[in-house]
Amino acid sequence: MTDRSLSLVCVESFMFLIINIAAIIGNTFVVAAISRNRDLRKITHCYILTLAISDLFVAVTCMPLTLGASLKGRWLYSDITCQLQGHVMQVWACFSLTIVSVTAINRYYRVVRPIRYRKIFTKRFTLVTTISPLVIWACLDIGMMSVMDARFKFAPHFFCTPYLTNKLMKRAVALPIYLSFIVVALFVVLICYFKVYRVVRRHVILVRPNIVGASFQPGNENKLSCRVDEINATKMVFVIIMVNFLLWIPVCIIGALYFCDIVMPKWTHLMYDYLMFITAATNPLIYGLMNKAFRDEYLRILKCKRSANNIS
Repeated sequence: MTDRSLSLVCVESFMFLIINIAAIIGNTFVVAAISRNRDLRKITHCYILTLAISDLFVAVTCMPLTLGASLKGRWLYSDITCQLQGHVMQVWACFSLTIVSVTAINRYYRVVRPIRYRKIFTKRFTLVTTISPLVIWACLDIGMMSVMDARFKFAPHFFCTPYLTNKLMKRAVALPIYLSFIVVALFVVLICYFKVYRVVRRHVILVRPNIVGASFQPGNENKLSCRVDEINATKMVFVIIMVNFLLWIPVCIIGALYFCDIVMPKWTHLMYDYLMFITAATNPLIYGLMNKAFRDEYLRILKCKRSANNIS
């Protein structure tokens, strides 16, 4: 990494800087918007808030270390810092994919099984399903790294990644676990959204011819509004999930090849780093583009105005 030209160092580091700033500002806006606006304090948005907080934490703690390493072409910090960054990045990656999967399950119950949704997705259950994955993945990460006698090291990426000295352990245990988790998460998301898509499509076909007449009947305005809101929320979550997986799939492929000790060009490792961090910066943009409530709250924050739906 020390043989890069000055212009290449500037370009690569500038990309990390832009992603870092976008992740910090964007996720701060999401946290502020949900905190200020009570209309955004819905069960689904609790998962969005959890994802934003985890992305913001990584943007504040891990990305600046990578930016410094990119500028100098080497690890500037202590080995303890490297181990901490490695653990945080690994737990964050698994936690993010878990929250994305749980969000897909949430949408499945909300759209396909609305009666059971009210019984299952209580405030307590939502709190448990947002906190427990973090605790579980943190324990698994520390436990697996200890059992496999692995440590984190710098290079070929610009952040610390797992290094297993035991090649048999890497291919027989670590790689299958790594791939199984990705496949299960992807399978859950695809199944949930396939069923959600069928219900939403059928609902739109049945409702559209009657929507004009129904809007003139007393008491139907709120029902139609709620249906439209749920469909829009489902579309937004679907885009979030698809964007996340489009970013994570190449990351997982490169990671799997790296686990198999396959030599890859430097640009693949750089793309891996960028895609990892871009996942932390894309969600706030999607919320703003696809959700009017988020978009309006963003504008109020920029203009330093009080939220119209603030409880206080």
